[in-house]
Amino acid sequence: MKKINLAELKHLFEKSLVEEKATETAVQAIIDRVKKDTDSALVHFARRYDGVKLKGLKAGKTEIDNARRALDGKLLEAVKAATKRIEAYHEKQLPENFKIKESGITAECRFAPVEKAGIYIPGGQAPLISTVLMTVIPAKIAGVKNIAAASPPSFDGRIHPSVLGILGHLGIKDVFAMGGAQAIAAFAFGTETVPQVDMVAGPGNKYVNAAKKLLYGKVGLDLPAGPSEVVIFADSSADASLIAADLAAQAEHTDGKSIFITTSGKLGYEVSRKIKEGFWLETKNAEEAVEIINYIAPEHLQLICKNPGIILRKAKAGAVFIGEYSPAALGDYFAGPSHVLPTGRTARFASGLSVYTFLRSYAVIEAKKAFYEKHASIIETLARSEGLKKHAESVADRKGDKGK
Repeated sequence: MKKINLAELKHLFEKSLVEEKATETAVQAIIDRVKKDTDSALVHFARRYDGVKLKGLKAGKTEIDNARRALDGKLLEAVKAATKRIEAYHEKQLPENFKIKESGITAECRFAPVEKAGIYIPGGQAPLISTVLMTVIPAKIAGVKNIAAASPPSFDGRIHPSVLGILGHLGIKDVFAMGGAQAIAAFAFGTETVPQVDMVAGPGNKYVNAAKKLLYGKVGLDLPAGPSEVVIFADSSADASLIAADLAAQAEHTDGKSIFITTSGKLGYEVSRKIKEGFWLETKNAEEAVEIINYIAPEHLQLICKNPGIILRKAKAGAVFIGEYSPAALGDYFAGPSHVLPTGRTARFASGLSVYTFLRSYAVIEAKKAFYEKHASIIETLARSEGLKKHAESVADRKGDKGK
């Protein structure tokens, strides 16, 4: 690992922003092609970017059933165990409708799921069956009725059978062999084969993330979940071998970022000798570490120190893992919360994927004539202060017989 300071760290992130602009230019061309040529564009991009000739855009029922039946028994048992934990966590997230009542008026907040969701499962580097669980399960618990899924045709022109089998195990019937920015565009606009959806969710590489950014407003989107990242903060009490192992785990991801922050220079050098990938910074104290952590606002933040609460109270991160027995890999597979988390400094304002991702809230308001007799003048005053005479008159009219 290379030792750097805060200024050098900021330069690295600023460089990433410049690269992001170039990526967006390339992705916009892909989006435009998919919108124009639909299915044929997806076939073209599969050949160009995945290096395969598609054997059908949509996986057939027989193909899905065969993949489900062919799942390794040990793997399926692990999936079932993880599913129970993920379901239990997300069921607790379901919000309740609420209503406020007073004389003459009720104001209610209601929650409803989106009707159609498109789930993206990356597959260019590895068959991420854990991502199937971490995206599909929250959508199902939210009550989404129509769930479609997409994954790159990286397995000889087809979706990896393990991914397809787990999708089948979870009851997903509409599965499409498409990856990258083109998959996000296909869900956003619809094609002859791919349905247009209301919401797209799931992590991906920088091209997928750029497509989400460019398609914002045309389709609902979950969060900026691009190349993975981890920040580990530790003091002299931490085990260098465990830190190195966790940093190395993150470095397995394409374009992943592994950053180590410590108040112990001795520990920093010890960790840096155990792993080549990533960067490390030395700070005077926990407060200085918080400043760096909150600049990065990492996807995963691990705290391996004597007093983690000092940092936990102030830190901005997609998810926080406390103690030497809580690696980010635990969250990737089995802890319960979805592992789809904000990246690229967006944890400053964005939240991880959850049941809320697939819900929309709306208000229901019902008033009676008696309400206006008491409050109409207040509303009229506010409307006239904005110069909106007709708004004021709309309220004033309800003080008369029209409001009965």
